[in-house]
Amino acid sequence: MDESLELIFDKLKEEDLEDVAQLYDAERPMNTSRTKMKQTFSQIKDNSDYQMIVAKYNNVIVGFAKAIIHHDIFEENNPFITIWSVRVRKEYRRLKIGTRLFEYIEGMAKSMNCEFICLLADKNNVGANEFYKSLHYECDNGYVKILK
Repeated sequence: MDESLELIFDKLKEEDLEDVAQLYDAERPMNTSRTKMKQTFSQIKDNSDYQMIVAKYNNVIVGFAKAIIHHDIFEENNPFITIWSVRVRKEYRRLKIGTRLFEYIEGMAKSMNCEFICLLADKNNVGANEFYKSLHYECDNGYVKILK
């Protein structure tokens, strides 16, 4: 696959939830609660600040990312985006799907005049972190406190 092949980026729909949960859980030690997933999805699906994006190739979900838009009340009042839950189906990696998914999100951010993008990533996932660095993301400043 190369960039000339047709990737379709779309907003996550209810009928995509099971495929996305399987994609997400494929590399996680936990399993997504389908009941909780459906409840939360129904609460946020119409909120434009939650952009849950699927990448499809031949009607198969091959990638996913969640981008949350944050509205800032300080400085220039420009929003910023946090990206997380990024996944590309294992058999489709190294085919530029992740790159194109990030290009899609970055285009969205630019069109909204976002100030910056934050990316949450597992520090132990060496391959993913090298990929993010190749896209010019920097591990600069930030902390996370796990509460559960």
